[in-house]
Amino acid sequence: MITKEVIRDIYKEYGKPAESTDELRLPHFINMLKSHHKLQFDGDELVFEDMEEFNPFRRILVKNMHAVLEFSKMVAFVFPNHILFLGKRSPELSVHFKPEKDPEEEKRSFLSRLFGKK
Repeated sequence: MITKEVIRDIYKEYGKPAESTDELRLPHFINMLKSHHKLQFDGDELVFEDMEEFNPFRRILVKNMHAVLEFSKMVAFVFPNHILFLGKRSPELSVHFKPEKDPEEEKRSFLSRLFGKK
């Protein structure tokens, strides 16, 4: 199960883009997902052909991708500000947007954060 803690750890662990597209193993994941998702990979872009033309997630630049992770029921395409989750056994697709930092948290001193005072 993908929990909030797992998602937080994904953003922390994969904060930088992949060093090469080979590291992402996109052909492997496209082959795994092809029974439920129409994906096309041309080297620079990953295109979700089953999405509407004006969907902002239809075309994705591979150079912006940080990682591709496999879970028991999902495959996660990790980007700096969002994660696309695609179902391995269903046409399910969901997006998680990285939350912005709380401005109040940034203003608090180290000691106030440590002792939980506002």
